[in-house]
Amino acid sequence: MAPQIEEQLQRAAIDFLHDWKKDPKQRTLKWNERIYELFKIIQKSDSLRNRISLQDIGETIGWVCTYLNKILEHISDEEFTEYLKSTILATKTYHFYYPIYNVYRFPKNMKLGHSIVLTFEDLPKEVQQDFILTWKHHFTVNTEYARTEGELVDRKKACTYLHLVVMANGHYKATERASSLAQDSVHILRFLYAVHFPVNECRYTIEGSKNRGGMESVGERFPGSASYVEKFGKMISELTDIITKSKPTTIERKIKNTVRIFGIQTSITSLEVRFVLLVTCLESLLLTESDRDYILWKLAEKTAFLIGKNRKTINDFVKSAYKKRSAFIHEKTKKKKEEIITETDVFNMESVVFSVFRKLMEFRERGYAEIQKKPNFQSIDEHIEEIKFGKE
Repeated sequence: MAPQIEEQLQRAAIDFLHDWKKDPKQRTLKWNERIYELFKIIQKSDSLRNRISLQDIGETIGWVCTYLNKILEHISDEEFTEYLKSTILATKTYHFYYPIYNVYRFPKNMKLGHSIVLTFEDLPKEVQQDFILTWKHHFTVNTEYARTEGELVDRKKACTYLHLVVMANGHYKATERASSLAQDSVHILRFLYAVHFPVNECRYTIEGSKNRGGMESVGERFPGSASYVEKFGKMISELTDIITKSKPTTIERKIKNTVRIFGIQTSITSLEVRFVLLVTCLESLLLTESDRDYILWKLAEKTAFLIGKNRKTINDFVKSAYKKRSAFIHEKTKKKKEEIITETDVFNMESVVFSVFRKLMEFRERGYAEIQKKPNFQSIDEHIEEIKFGKE
């Protein structure tokens, strides 16, 4: 299917080029519309859709129509087709390098989600130079509590770096895919340390090319700080296996989704929003399609029985938490005192999520694959029923 789609894209791009040459007055007006038409052709192919973004198309065509405008009249259809084949229709291997600032002493070559941990010295020389130039510029704008430029550079060098490899036909799609994978990798750290580590800066190189690029640091919530703790090694390995698994079980999918949601909430300053996302983590871990009715009651009961300790206290807390969540979500204007979300609520909900998470990881080790009862599968719901009715 892809070769036919590529030919269709080439023909449509040539038509675009012809119209661009003939009708200068309509160039700007029709630009976005025509670029999107090309993008819709790409959407017909799974392989092309996963390798090319709308921005990649705009940049590729724009280079000819704008930057090369003076020689546009002399570009033949054949030359333009070859240009497309060497750019937007050529799959390249991108190597991305992400600094995770304020994270230190993680073992070199350790697998973390989709990435591999490196030190600054392991980075390609040109990437090292790019980072250093950026840091020196940052020092002139914001000292970041460093007394000298050298102190800032040394601090940045000492942090943890992630290496990811992605295949794409343009740097926009490559950066989009790499950033998504890097976020999933760092969510593991955010979950285990319960603090935020930004992923907002990177550099990349392209195999077989001298071209390179990257994404500059942007403002974000002040990052947390952490050093490698050996006791987390096993958990990092297990979560890496879950996050990178091509065919995860239901429990593994729920764990992966929860780690992602938890990681996102670490970047948020609003207590209310963080609390809602933490309640969502709990729902994601334990609820299934069969739990559409009596959600509050089922979530509280499942949590209490699964954790096993202080069942009444946990049951009451989850019910109270869900009511607070609902009061915020549904914009209740006059909240009662017991409906106001506090910092203690956030801390306690984090603790409950961790406790349920650990239990699910234990059951995963014991061969459990499902939450909801299914024939020939060990399930969490069945386990809870056995506890309730004294069969365990």
